Amino acid sequence: MTPRIRKLFTFPIDDELSEAIRFVEARDGVSKAEQIRRGLRMWLKSKGVTLKADRKRASTRKRP
Repeated sequence: MTPRIRKLFTFPIDDELSEAIRFVEARDGVSKAEQIRRGLRMWLKSKGVTLKADRKRASTRKRP
């Protein structure tokens, strides 16, 4: 199985956004990076951009 390739992005955000992300991380246990990924996906979807669906894993063979 091929590992998923990810790009690293570094950019500044406002203090208010940073504090809100930290609050959600503490309250819900969702990492900062995952919150940002989810937010980007929602924003792209609202702009009509479709992303490729993740590949489904092959099912294991059932033996008789």
